[in-house]
Amino acid sequence: MLPSELLELSLFTTGQASELGVTEVDLRKALADGVVDRLKRGWYSPQQLDRPEDRHRLLVQIETSERPGVIPSHYSAAVVLELPVHRPDWRLVHVMRTTRGPGQHRSGLSIHKQVGTHSSPSAALAIAQTGLMAVESGLMAYDAALRRGLVTREELEAVADQLKGWVGYRRLPVILRLGDGRRESPLESRTVLTFDRWGYRLEPQFEVPGTRYRADARLEGTRVLIETDGRTKYDDPSVLVGEKVREDDLRADGWSVIRVTDELLNRPKVLFARFQTILRDASRPSVSAA
Repeated sequence: MLPSELLELSLFTTGQASELGVTEVDLRKALADGVVDRLKRGWYSPQQLDRPEDRHRLLVQIETSERPGVIPSHYSAAVVLELPVHRPDWRLVHVMRTTRGPGQHRSGLSIHKQVGTHSSPSAALAIAQTGLMAVESGLMAYDAALRRGLVTREELEAVADQLKGWVGYRRLPVILRLGDGRRESPLESRTVLTFDRWGYRLEPQFEVPGTRYRADARLEGTRVLIETDGRTKYDDPSVLVGEKVREDDLRADGWSVIRVTDELLNRPKVLFARFQTILRDASRPSVSAA
């Protein structure tokens, strides 16, 4: 049994364990029994790391503690700030130098050169660096940070200016143009990006006139509403029934509704075809009963 002093920590080293009388045999047994998880040689965690982002956050802590003069960067910094990102490589930790020096890349770690004179983490820097790699992740993180008051547009613009000429810079103007703190989920951020690529604009968190309902978005200038459905949204059957009643009410009032899921966003041709059908139906005049 490991001492409680270790079990209360988020991370500990073999050196810390040894100081408390824990042997390598003890650590191997604790590892085999599932009491601890080995994150890297010489580093252990007694925490239950069910989510990959939780494990990644601890890996970032290890790499920055072992290397003075670096801070978390890119999606590793976003994860530390608890900002959402889209399908990152959880095995790869990103850090940035806080002084001049070249970038270095090795198995499980990328050390990036300094941006401007930044020497401490910030939401704007994390979002911009994340956006260099993937526009989806950058927009997800930006929307969430705006909603939480962690960043302003001016702060992100200032960092983006410092990244002109960097690989992936062309993604940053898109993120700046589409960012909106009214969005309430990463799925909404992915959705607006997909519709923007098709040339359509979405109004987020649209209050439907004459009703008590609010849609995740409205297709600008139309009576088409967008609802984004996450995996856990309908775990409660009563929620499913309520959504059905809500949708029937909206349709009875002349609104069309298209539902967007992660799976559909991964199949854009299918989603686009469904969307075009709904858009055509919404543009047809209604026929009154004789």
